[in-house]
Amino acid sequence: MEIIYTRNSRDVAKSVAQELSLMDFPANVLSFSSGEICVSLEKSFRNVLVVTFASNHDEWMELFLLLDALRSAQKIILCLTYMGYSRQDRQRENQSFGAGLLARFLEMLRPAHCLMLDNHCEPMLRIPFHHMSAAKIFETDIRSSYKSDQIAVVSPDIGGAPRANLLAKSLGCDFAICNKTRNVFGELKKMHKLGGSVAGKICLLLDDIVDSGATLCRAAEILMESGALSVAAYCTHGVLSAGSREKLEKSALMEIVLTNSIAHPQLPAGKFRKLPITSLIAETIRCIL
Repeated sequence: MEIIYTRNSRDVAKSVAQELSLMDFPANVLSFSSGEICVSLEKSFRNVLVVTFASNHDEWMELFLLLDALRSAQKIILCLTYMGYSRQDRQRENQSFGAGLLARFLEMLRPAHCLMLDNHCEPMLRIPFHHMSAAKIFETDIRSSYKSDQIAVVSPDIGGAPRANLLAKSLGCDFAICNKTRNVFGELKKMHKLGGSVAGKICLLLDDIVDSGATLCRAAEILMESGALSVAAYCTHGVLSAGSREKLEKSALMEIVLTNSIAHPQLPAGKFRKLPITSLIAETIRCIL
């Protein structure tokens, strides 16, 4: 097996290739003045692991064209470290259903197996898939930094409560939930704490995605108002849309810990820290091969 990476995934793919002792190759992308792109490969591939993430439509298009360029391959395993559009996971009348639509596109391009990391919704694929979790990576980091009686794991919304509760049980620490409501435009309207004592605790917010940062910033404020000693955040995917980094830097959060599922130019040196997902991907690949 050999590894192919896209323009955005070079570092993660090369580290996975080194861990698995595999050869790695870039997908060559030619850009035209019209904005179109063409993806080509330097040779034919038989069994291949594609390592990438797709957070926006440009990255999705590059992935689709890459998979099409691999149409003569015998077996394609797709490792999608972040699947954009997964928050469009509800079918409503007269509204697009992005998560389902992109799953159908992927199926048409014939990957034999798909690996995803903390996908926002239940994967809607009708091909074999493996749903990886960053929980073990976060748990190892938390155990090395805190004592269980010092901390409380907090979900910033009800939807993420089961994931946060499992981590709290594994760590043997307290657990709490914040609840949020949004207005018709999807903007955060209000948030309040539900249950769980956080007074005198270091609160660790656990979430799958940090995008605008509004949810985490407001949750940190509420937890500090409720008597928390300090608040940090552990998030799998740092989407970090425009203005979010500055907002998070100025917030009550003492630290924002992300994985490297999404590549970024240099993050601010202050509150941000990244944890690698290399060993998690490599371990999963060994299990399915």
